[in-house]
Amino acid sequence: MMIKKALNGCLAILLIVSISGCASYMTRQSSLSSKLENGEKSVGDFVKYKYSGSLRGNVGILEKTPLCAEMVEKVRVAQKSPRGIFFIFPEIVFFGLGFYDEIRVRAIVEDSRKVVPLAKFESSELVSCGKKEPAANEEIVLHVRPEIINDVVPASYYRTAMTDENGMVDFNQVFKDENRTLNLTATLASDESAAVSFMYNPLHRR
Repeated sequence: MMIKKALNGCLAILLIVSISGCASYMTRQSSLSSKLENGEKSVGDFVKYKYSGSLRGNVGILEKTPLCAEMVEKVRVAQKSPRGIFFIFPEIVFFGLGFYDEIRVRAIVEDSRKVVPLAKFESSELVSCGKKEPAANEEIVLHVRPEIINDVVPASYYRTAMTDENGMVDFNQVFKDENRTLNLTATLASDESAAVSFMYNPLHRR
């Protein structure tokens, strides 16, 4: 009986030793698997300005912020994948040896990581690449929509204006003949896609 217990004990120890470290061994012997990923981002060439506006009384202030192309580096990442994870649980059961094996697997995977830069390309995103500044001496086209009174929708019309060296346009001068509240959509004469909204209020006339 004692001999049988000793034999069973020896077999158990042999089993522990034989499976201990299996996951880390299999992971170490595995080949690298690679995939393409996006790496670091950087700022590319200037593309266009983003326009914004604010009001000071009836004086519109037009500003612009430079936008540049976002550059993304494409990289090839090669790394081993964990193997033999199913051995770790029985290792944990036997004196907690699986915890050490799991730590070694993680270390092997991390140490095997290789990153190879390939090329940079422009993403579809634009990023700010400079300080906001006055949109000086810009010709703007104003789409004028007078306010609706008593459900009567007045006709809209267009008028042009020019910003000064500080990016300002005095709507009191542009709309000397108006006594109505006006909703204004300003677009650049050179770029109709750049639209900024203002409002003219005759009560703020100086």
